[in-house]
Amino acid sequence: MSDRSVKVSRVIKAKKWQLVRLITHVEDFPRFMPNVKQVSVFEKSRAGATTCWSVEVDRIPLSWKERDEFDIKKGIIRFRAFEGDLEEFSGEWRVRALPTGETEVTIEAQFKIGIPMIENIIRDAFAVKLASNFDAMLLALEERITMGRYKKISRQLHRDLNGFGVIGHPYNFQHLVRYFQFYKPDIKLPSREFIAQLFDLTPAYKSYDIKGFKSMTGEEANGYFIMCPIIPDMIHIAPEKVVEKVEQACRVAEKLNVGIVTLGGFTSIAGERYGKTLSSHVSIPITTGNTLTCAMTLDGIFKAAQIMEVDLPKAKVTVIGGSGDIGSTCARILAEHVSEITITGRNEKSLMETERLLTYLGKARIHTSTNNDKAIQGADIVLAAASASQSMIDFNHFKRGAVICDVGYPKNISYTACSRRDILIFSGGIAQLPNDFHLGFDIGMPSPRALYGCFTEALILDLEKRYENFSMGKGNITKERISFIRELGKKHGFDLAPFFWGNKLLTEQDLDEIRSNARAAV
Repeated sequence: MSDRSVKVSRVIKAKKWQLVRLITHVEDFPRFMPNVKQVSVFEKSRAGATTCWSVEVDRIPLSWKERDEFDIKKGIIRFRAFEGDLEEFSGEWRVRALPTGETEVTIEAQFKIGIPMIENIIRDAFAVKLASNFDAMLLALEERITMGRYKKISRQLHRDLNGFGVIGHPYNFQHLVRYFQFYKPDIKLPSREFIAQLFDLTPAYKSYDIKGFKSMTGEEANGYFIMCPIIPDMIHIAPEKVVEKVEQACRVAEKLNVGIVTLGGFTSIAGERYGKTLSSHVSIPITTGNTLTCAMTLDGIFKAAQIMEVDLPKAKVTVIGGSGDIGSTCARILAEHVSEITITGRNEKSLMETERLLTYLGKARIHTSTNNDKAIQGADIVLAAASASQSMIDFNHFKRGAVICDVGYPKNISYTACSRRDILIFSGGIAQLPNDFHLGFDIGMPSPRALYGCFTEALILDLEKRYENFSMGKGNITKERISFIRELGKKHGFDLAPFFWGNKLLTEQDLDEIRSNARAAV
């Protein structure tokens, strides 16, 4: 019976010598390769080694002793088992530098199980398992290199890291279609179900290079838009799948050597709920961008309240989605300025916890509700911070003269048609940039100088070379950090964006008309 061959390869962003050194130190493998249980070195020299291995191949225990030959200059490590569970087992690691500066690592092996009768039946299946095992080893090597690179951040030695990653996704199915049409205007679309399933099957990938963004100080930032192939409703159906895709996107960013990555849209919800899980699985610093989003949201609310002549100390505020990260943070700060706050949500336990916190910290009276339409009646200010694919409220329930800030994603309230001209609705959490910014396709912004706060936060942190988990996990946003990121933004020329109602810029004339209508007798 002839031997069966297995071959796997992976391109890793590292120098050839780094990988050769890592591969020849097999005694370290069990520390970072979960499938390698034990490696003992009997003897070792520059020419080779004799080692004993204990590995788990998809729950199948496999042990052997081998002799290794090192050809360091050529980047080849040959091995041949002389004792073990397999009748024959040999092969080589081949490390090859690429013109791109990356390195290709290949493992090729031949094996013979040596058990009569079942050899023919199981050897192909075993080959698949062995190939998967080798692939896991190469992935572990790549993660080891990445971890070492990001460890330098704590010692302020991050010369190898530069730029930022923006992880985003379409906000609904039609947005996904527009994304495809941007790259291929004459595309003939297959069925909705076929596209959705293909998109679900697709791993995260780099979609667009962001080059040469200039700050007001002259500093330059470069980054990447990384597509996380989810459609918002998936967060409710399979949150573990969303976390898996966010992890994939973070690994794409790691391969690009960026210093920080921000979670846009619904991926930030994964960051809020599963921040510890994400941080433990990847090495790159992550931010949800929620701190700057809160800063821009609050700045917008205070400015809009002044325009609409809302008396803040007497104001009643409703926060839709008040137990979420952005909603609860803004409610906490607004509670210092207004008389009454009602927070809404679907989870009564979360609402009760948020109510206790707000009652303890703020001056305002706090109420809770699970009925959005009822909660907004009589409210002078409404902050819509819940993420939903459709508007959750009836516009007729808004009080005349009310300020409505839509900071959810997608922004369903400010983009929903409304005939009322006696209320001020605007998209919140949006920053004004000192220069145009492009992500390669329409992301729902009405101006190339307007950008979501979550994306802008990563841009500012990269300009400052502050590669850290700045906004990560629910409940970690403080008033001090909001002030800090706001001031960093102003240093580089970032400020609150003008008021937009959907895609339309609200002019001074529009604002005067809305205020005048609000003053009119009912």
